Amino acid sequence: MRAERLLRLLLYLQTHGQATVAQLARHLEVSPRTVQRDLDALSLAGVPVYSVRGRGGGWTLLPDYRTRLTGLTPSEVMSVFVTATAHVLADLGLDASSDQAIAKLIAALPEPARRDAEFARQRLLIDHAGWEDRREVPRWLDLCRQAIWEERRIAITYRNPAEPFIVAPLGLVAKSRTWYLVAARPDGALRTYRLGRVGSALLTDEGFTRPSGFELPKYWAEAQRLFRESMPSYPIVVRAREGALRRFRATAPVLADGDGWFVVETDLENAEEACAAVLAQGGAAVVMAPTELVERVRLAAGAVADAHS
Repeated sequence: MRAERLLRLLLYLQTHGQATVAQLARHLEVSPRTVQRDLDALSLAGVPVYSVRGRGGGWTLLPDYRTRLTGLTPSEVMSVFVTATAHVLADLGLDASSDQAIAKLIAALPEPARRDAEFARQRLLIDHAGWEDRREVPRWLDLCRQAIWEERRIAITYRNPAEPFIVAPLGLVAKSRTWYLVAARPDGALRTYRLGRVGSALLTDEGFTRPSGFELPKYWAEAQRLFRESMPSYPIVVRAREGALRRFRATAPVLADGDGWFVVETDLENAEEACAAVLAQGGAAVVMAPTELVERVRLAAGAVADAHS
């Protein structure tokens, strides 16, 4: 465990350039005293680590020092080299570069790690798309990427093609097969635009400064949370046979009810969708709540029966 920690400490300093004992302790999840002992151990082992005194100081490595060790465990190798973003890189025109980069990284690995990487790449492939997903052609992807890299504003039309407006593009997000642009409006408000719905886009010569503290992963996580909370909600309780459970995504633990039946709480968009979902199971799902849905299903089932009499 200590050998792994020493390597993590060394790689952290190599990546970040300089860090205080407190920062290293937080990163390694150990006490400052343990970090100090580890730093002394690295120094005794001949690693050129030294402290910088004064305000803004800390511990650092000699500028030209680089370790050739990667410290990658088999599971870490697998997480890095198993392809999960092939379609995203293809959209960006980076698929060939990705293949070359992976080949170079594998060649730089120690022999055991190299075997783990090749083993994983030939046996695991992660495809996030569903069978019926339709890939959008990201028409403005290259222009938006250029604007983001160069920090230049763009003029776009969205839904209303007659009214272009200026935004400062901050990031691109690929969700399954769909691309989204995260941008700041002139008033500073952050917005998300689906690239497939952008009618036109024009790169301007006007630069901008990225908002202080903006982090794309945090923004996207919060945007998804708010989106889910804004979606219509119609909670129901259903008693269903095991084969029908796949239609109802549980929002609470599923309870066994005997003889192959289960009680499941789920959340659908509205009463019409809930009624259709229950009827589609052909008697393998029975509504327990709410009462108004029970009556809706009963009347709809009667109408179906009358139509097929």
